[in-house]
Amino acid sequence: MSKAVECSQCHAQMEVGYLVDANHSGYQQQNWSAGEPEPSFWVGLKLAKDRIVPVTTLRCPKCGYLESYAIPQSQNSVLVSGRSSSQRQLALVLIGLAALLIAFGVAILFRAK
Repeated sequence: MSKAVECSQCHAQMEVGYLVDANHSGYQQQNWSAGEPEPSFWVGLKLAKDRIVPVTTLRCPKCGYLESYAIPQSQNSVLVSGRSSSQRQLALVLIGLAALLIAFGVAILFRAK
């Protein structure tokens, strides 16, 4: 959002920012996706990567009012975190599965002795 936006509550100039989502892989910018959420066994929700839009949030420094906008990256002059959470989640799932298999193998070896 390149132009100044006025707070609809107190008419002060709002500042650009973003809401932070904290999850098992760290912190990332909140995103918006069209449609109803579909559960996924491996990563929580099924997401179409091309349909995810980062959420930019404006905050009034005077009254604290927040306004959020889902603006596609090509139209947004605000720096976006752009990391693919689905790739990170897949890597973490694979690492978790490898750790489980190793632990299971170690348990079988100790039980055999």
